[in-house]
Amino acid sequence: MKKNNKNNLLNQFGGLFIAIIILAIFFYKNDEKNLINYSKQNYINQDSGKETINGLKEVQIFDQKRKESETQYAQPFEKNIMIKFPSDGAQKGTLQFQTSDKDAVFLVRDKFTNNLQAVIQLPKFSNTEMKVPLGEYIIEYATGDGEWQGLERLWGYSTQFYRSNTQHRVYRNDHENGYTIHGTGIVLNAPNGYTPERINKNEFIHPN
Repeated sequence: MKKNNKNNLLNQFGGLFIAIIILAIFFYKNDEKNLINYSKQNYINQDSGKETINGLKEVQIFDQKRKESETQYAQPFEKNIMIKFPSDGAQKGTLQFQTSDKDAVFLVRDKFTNNLQAVIQLPKFSNTEMKVPLGEYIIEYATGDGEWQGLERLWGYSTQFYRSNTQHRVYRNDHENGYTIHGTGIVLNAPNGYTPERINKNEFIHPN
């Protein structure tokens, strides 16, 4: 009888022990699942916040570097006429340039070859002229509101590029008393002027 009681007691303890193990496994699995879900949610929240913060920070850093670059390379904008026409004694006429409320850089290209023949830096509210061989030309120009940083960087981010859409022809007209050479030119923001074509920087700076 005692033996049976002992066996029953062992069986009860054994069953209780197994039940405890099963519950422990259940709670462990449940806690592990909750931990994984929490970790995932926390990662998503952190990642989302990270992207937002980094996006804002990236713009701030980029703009700061841009301003530092403008300050570093800033220089006075001065009138300068640079030409690459051959010194072959060809007959010449006049090209005229006039700015308005902004400094400008003008380019003169041969219409048929697209070769860059002259670069003119002209301060705002001023005008100039230059002698060029007879022919037809394309005039492009750039302006900007930022700091002038030289011909490589121009006015940085604020630079805008244009191409004149009028005919720029320097030609000779023969008549009884000899001949007349007719010039051409460009006046920026003239009230009755033509709307220029917008171009990009690559089009503006290419040599031909």
